[in-house]
Amino acid sequence: MKNRMSWSAGYRNWENERILFVINERNEVDFNMIHKIYNVFASGLEWFAKISLVVMTLIVFVDVVLRYIFKQGFSWTQEVATLLLVWFSLIGMAIGVVERIHISIEMFTSKLSKRAIAFLELLDHILISLFGCAMIYYGIVVMKLTSKSTLPATKLPSAVLYIILPLSGVLIILNAVIVSIRSVRKMKKEEGE
Repeated sequence: MKNRMSWSAGYRNWENERILFVINERNEVDFNMIHKIYNVFASGLEWFAKISLVVMTLIVFVDVVLRYIFKQGFSWTQEVATLLLVWFSLIGMAIGVVERIHISIEMFTSKLSKRAIAFLELLDHILISLFGCAMIYYGIVVMKLTSKSTLPATKLPSAVLYIILPLSGVLIILNAVIVSIRSVRKMKKEEGE
């Protein structure tokens, strides 16, 4: 059965591709809804990261202008800029997993067979998933530890700075699973040819 849906929400390279176990006429489970929910979640976080970068840049620019030209600045700008930088970086790290844009050294793997490379990529994404699990666990621990303290300038709970750790951990795990499934399917397809 031909895929009639376009996955334009989310990442460009997923368009017209079924990522999660989408099986149709054989009375098997269809995960289209999970895929749609994931795309909305991932797309929302991606847009939030883009907006965070722009807002952070504007805040720092305005603060520099105010401090150097008018000799007066806002007390909260550095704190908010730091918060946005942390959030932007961790969301960008999660997006880097699915886009496969993280640094990798291919000097040794380029000499291996396609099957060995596929196995190493699968192992790599299992380890990335474990790292995502650690981010979730320790992110929650840090949030609990800092929930009673506040940030000095904005008076926000300190946990606001760390709430992005479990969120990006979830996104990292989902992205690693999706890339692993894609790699396994590619390997099986190549074996079938």
